[in-house]
Amino acid sequence: MPKNYAEISHAIVAALGGAGNIEAVTHCMTRLRFVVKDKARIDTPALKAIDGVLGVVHSGEQCQVIIGNEVAKAYQAVLALGMPGAAAPAAPEKRKLTLKGIGAGILDALVGTMSPLIPAIIGGSMVKLLAMILDMAGVFEKGSSTLVILNVIGDGAFFFLPVMVAASAALKFKTNMSLAIAIAGVLVHPNFIDLMAKAAQGQAVEFAFIPVTAVKYTYTVIPALVMTWILSHIERGVDRITPAVTKNFLKPMLIVLIAAPIAILLIGPLGIWIGSGISALVYT
Repeated sequence: MPKNYAEISHAIVAALGGAGNIEAVTHCMTRLRFVVKDKARIDTPALKAIDGVLGVVHSGEQCQVIIGNEVAKAYQAVLALGMPGAAAPAAPEKRKLTLKGIGAGILDALVGTMSPLIPAIIGGSMVKLLAMILDMAGVFEKGSSTLVILNVIGDGAFFFLPVMVAASAALKFKTNMSLAIAIAGVLVHPNFIDLMAKAAQGQAVEFAFIPVTAVKYTYTVIPALVMTWILSHIERGVDRITPAVTKNFLKPMLIVLIAAPIAILLIGPLGIWIGSGISALVYT
């Protein structure tokens, strides 16, 4: 019988001393991990007695509540209760689909995703500028290992930009960050980059008999952003169809097997096309 995680989450939070006693909550494969302010306020016997709680483990400032394979549902139910001092989540407002609304949504996604990455981008840019100044000043010989390493340090944020965008977008779209990073990592994997280079030279590259478009994903934003948004929907769909006893291994496997090919065959090329279109509009 499906468990009512809304009720279970209320009971768990109450046994932990209320929302005001909770500083943070995360989850792993089977446990809700609460960081609490005052351990003395935790009612451990009451926690253990809650239907749906399989056990309780205290570790430092953490109180780990063992839920089992459906821990993700319990985690979402806890988040729905809101943080201390925050208002209860409002019911989603139905809006008409308009071009203005679509544009505002895209802009919100871009700003919300890229804002946290600005320090890394600025840091990398300044290191590349420093390398260029040192090169022009003749402090190091042309092609010296020091200049090469400085340029690598500066390029790090840009080369792995799709991975950084995926991680930031996962927070924005409330999806699994590790899966988003893993799928974005496929796009910058050395073997995949080699395949794309061969495809660009005219060599046929296929996946499951479907031609793969030659695309260079390093230094790009749009493909990883769109991919992570789609991943958030795939994750919810797969979660609904996978049995509870197989969620730990079948759910992530299916998500990766569905999302990664979609990213490679469709979203990546489409994202590059969108990005090129935006650049053309900006610079014309």
